[in-house]
Amino acid sequence: MKTKALAIIFAAASALTATAQKADSTVTITNADRIVITESPNGLCTTVTTSSGTQTYRQDYRYDATVMSHFSTSGLSLGRRNADKRKAVSWEMISGGLSLGFCSAPGASSSAGVEMAKSFEISWLEILGVRATNRHGNSFSLGIGIDWRNYRTTLGNRFNVVDGQVGVTPYPEGVEPRMSRIKVFSVQFPLLYRQQLPFGFTKERFALKFGPIFNLNTHASVLASWRDGQTSSKYDINGINIRPFTIDLFASLHLWEWGGIYARYSPYKALTGNNSLNFHQFSTGLILFM
Repeated sequence: MKTKALAIIFAAASALTATAQKADSTVTITNADRIVITESPNGLCTTVTTSSGTQTYRQDYRYDATVMSHFSTSGLSLGRRNADKRKAVSWEMISGGLSLGFCSAPGASSSAGVEMAKSFEISWLEILGVRATNRHGNSFSLGIGIDWRNYRTTLGNRFNVVDGQVGVTPYPEGVEPRMSRIKVFSVQFPLLYRQQLPFGFTKERFALKFGPIFNLNTHASVLASWRDGQTSSKYDINGINIRPFTIDLFASLHLWEWGGIYARYSPYKALTGNNSLNFHQFSTGLILFM
């Protein structure tokens, strides 16, 4: 096993430089006790320790070479690096994190009747952001995005607003209720850490992304609609008592190259003032283009 692994390593090492080589070099050593491979901008150095002593092999890079290296085993994949310009941290502009999920309202009164299966969230986590990534593929990112959450009920009561405060009341007597909802729109600033995991479905490893999302809640409204015979009516109010600034706790699991699943929760109450409706915000669903 050691012999086979060492032969593969030296065959790959001889082909690392960007300039073409006419032939690969393969060195086969049996019964190696220890193998140390060191890469620097100048080249690749391999030290092999056997029972008879230590041998060192070098593969030099040209000063202007661009080295594209790739080594994988058991589903682990190391990324690409530039040998003459390699840095401990690389910076890049990013955009992504399109999310579609369902919302619930923990802490709301039972009379509010918020239905998670009918309440949804649409979010663009990072319309634009900056990301710092280390040589192991782990990163920090800071971005700006938008979020739209819709808390909906069809269970007989409706949301209303009195003096800017949101409450819950019955529909007018004799009408056919349709639905009522609270809508919250936010400008969000996610500060997230991404950690590569040592396993995955294929050579693409899983990754965990988590951190706080700072929200400026710039708009909120209440809507209710019902039918009275052949007449449709609605109640629509803007400027409710939404909390202007909240922080969400966010986590996502990158399962595929194109996306994964996420969850976010706010320890802050969504509304200001003291009423039985006030609630925390929780959502979960799919997130794309992480």
